[in-house]
Amino acid sequence: MKECANDGCWDLHEVRVESASFVMAGMDSAVVGTNGNHLSGSSSSPLPPLVFKVADNQVAGHRFEEGRVGSLIDDSGRFYKPLQTGARGDKEVNFFKRFHSDVNVPSSVKSFFPNFFGTIEIDTPNGGGLVRHAVMENLTNGFQHPSVMDVKIGFRTWYLEAGPKYVEKCKLKDQETTSAALGIRVSGMMVYEANKGEAWKAGRDWCKYIKTEAVSEALVRFASSNPSAEKEYDGAFCKAVYGATLTELQKLKSWFEEQKSYHFHSASVLIVYEGKPSRTQTVSVRLVDFAHVVYDKNEIDDNFLSGLNALMKMLTEIIDSVGNVDTSASHK
Repeated sequence: MKECANDGCWDLHEVRVESASFVMAGMDSAVVGTNGNHLSGSSSSPLPPLVFKVADNQVAGHRFEEGRVGSLIDDSGRFYKPLQTGARGDKEVNFFKRFHSDVNVPSSVKSFFPNFFGTIEIDTPNGGGLVRHAVMENLTNGFQHPSVMDVKIGFRTWYLEAGPKYVEKCKLKDQETTSAALGIRVSGMMVYEANKGEAWKAGRDWCKYIKTEAVSEALVRFASSNPSAEKEYDGAFCKAVYGATLTELQKLKSWFEEQKSYHFHSASVLIVYEGKPSRTQTVSVRLVDFAHVVYDKNEIDDNFLSGLNALMKMLTEIIDSVGNVDTSASHK
């Protein structure tokens, strides 16, 4: 592993890791080492060195930039998310273990959540030591040219059990962005533009400073064939992408209208669709980010449910306004 000479980021397009410590779901701590690369306590064949790549399709959260630790992927369809130290990192891991083993959650609902495979500690490129990563399903795996959008859900991203310093920080961010006003926040976006053969990716500041009145336009931009334009987005894929999205969100909404076991704060809906021209449109809708889940409140999660309703309402209005576009035309 080495640092980039020109932009300060780490050269991790492809990283070969010779040593990493694993804690996998359902098994005790195991080690992949340089001495034959066996899992300790395992009779399996020697394992090859792990090869990681930067998660280029990631649009929000822990990204490799400015020399910071970021998320990784491998060729097997797994995603490696760096966990925060202490209780916050433990909370997300504990959520996955609890949620996926909860017999009261229907399998149809669990399918909205990434599969979880355990944790791994990876030596950081700058010699800063081992950093624990959650190992989960890569939600863009299988897409050749994924268009990806992260929409944070809820009118407030903080929870009462958090400390006052954290609550004030979140309150300020909710007010400065669109969360407090609309119940949703576009946290990241990447759109493949077939005519140019490349993806347009929104910068952090672009997402941070979206005005309340511009959120609908941003959503149209995500489902357009000309996302790199400065204005007049064609909304070519709105009917196909958001029609499929609403079908999935309705299933999720039905569960949130009943369940009282989990309250999701600062979680996001991740929408992915295939940007490669095709007559059919593949759309995936999942939930991500679970470091702030609160349990057993014995009441409906109105904050998340209200934000989900707000997103669904806005997508419905977008379909109604641009739904007369022939969405297959740009895919022929």
